[in-house]
Amino acid sequence: MPAAAGAVLLTGCSGEAKSAAPDTHVSFRPVPTATSAEPTRSGAGVIQWYQSGGSELLGNLISAARIAQSSHEADEAYIDLGYLSARLEAARGYTVAYIPDQKTHETWTKARQHLSSGLATVLNTSGLGVVQPDPAKAAQTTAEGWAEIGRGIEGLRETDNQLRALGCIPTKDPWK
Repeated sequence: MPAAAGAVLLTGCSGEAKSAAPDTHVSFRPVPTATSAEPTRSGAGVIQWYQSGGSELLGNLISAARIAQSSHEADEAYIDLGYLSARLEAARGYTVAYIPDQKTHETWTKARQHLSSGLATVLNTSGLGVVQPDPAKAAQTTAEGWAEIGRGIEGLRETDNQLRALGCIPTKDPWK
């Protein structure tokens, strides 16, 4: 790994997160089911979560994680992880964070945990100009952090797929 590849930009959040009315650019398309003509209570609750800001949170987190990961894969010397950190903080502080579908909520929570853990590992091993006592171990730990971020992105994909199966279709696909 080139010496410059470990450099990252740390940006912090100052003050409290600003609350604004959620942007609800979503469409709802019911998914036909063979067992019931009526949507389940959890399905209706998920749609409400999605339309009340969940779509924006998910889309922003997917975008931020993919930007960070693509910068890493391109072996960029400068990777701004502030956007990912801010999106994780927003998702963590969202007042309606519980998705009323157990499986979807679990994948959402696990994805955020993977992203948070991976981000912390990458930042802790970045060195930020400090010489690491064991560069090989630091490089291995950094690689593990990026792998954890990758697992978080896969968890976001699984969450998005589950939400789509429940009828929550984004107006703009965050994966493209």
